[in-house]
Amino acid sequence: GVTQSSGAGGAKTSKSKGTPEDGSETVDRGRLQPIAAKVLMQVLYAARMARFDLLRAVCHLATFVSRWTSECDRRLHRLVCYIHSSLHLRMVGWVGDEPCCVQPHLFADADFAGCTDTQRSTSGLHSVIRGPNTSLPIAGQSKWQGCVSHSTPEAEMVSVDYALRHYGLPSLSLWDVVLGRPSVLHVHEDNQAMIRIMETGRNPTMRYLHRTHRISVSWLHEVWSSKQVKVSYELSSRMCADIFTKAFTDQSKWRLARWLIGVIDPKELEAVVNNYVN
Repeated sequence: GVTQSSGAGGAKTSKSKGTPEDGSETVDRGRLQPIAAKVLMQVLYAARMARFDLLRAVCHLATFVSRWTSECDRRLHRLVCYIHSSLHLRMVGWVGDEPCCVQPHLFADADFAGCTDTQRSTSGLHSVIRGPNTSLPIAGQSKWQGCVSHSTPEAEMVSVDYALRHYGLPSLSLWDVVLGRPSVLHVHEDNQAMIRIMETGRNPTMRYLHRTHRISVSWLHEVWSSKQVKVSYELSSRMCADIFTKAFTDQSKWRLARWLIGVIDPKELEAVVNNYVN
């Protein structure tokens, strides 16, 4: 604020910077607000097609289009700077097995209370075809959850439920045709408590689940009992969907997260292949 003295009496009045003379408050809309939606949708198209590492950032910013601020300007500028400095990255995959040796894999993860404003968690999913010599990324998604969870297992439950209903189970019909046989969906989850809830269909320590997540728990238990889905525990360090749920501050961890989803620097991949061959 700017402080001004008035007259000989020395009384002081203050005016906030950017506040009009009539006393009304200005609304921070940000300088990029008129073109924010256009920029984000262009980035989102590229992210969905070939740069899964951009999904979390662009989807998070897209939720602020109707309430854009100067802080969003800063985040969008940082995102575009990252894109400009990483144009050399490529999303790669390889297939070295017969159709009888590969299976669809689905990774689901959640960042508990990732939004500081609404306390809602973020769901992430990553679909990939894998085999002994095969790893081919198919799809990735980052999405805010529509409810507030009280714990990590609850947030993970919402994430797995969304991943199975909207992508995992519908894709099985396609893989049965493509692979020429009944396929089994391998679901990877890094929270053992959630896996136990899915296995038993209940949790005595969360007695309120029957009111808040009752349908999801029962449905997930039915999916667990089917022969088309196999759920297994995955180490957090190898969770491919982790990059869709949270931000990274460590460069080495970000590089590992990119590699898990197949977004790789071709020079780094060439070096790894040469070391393996030699």
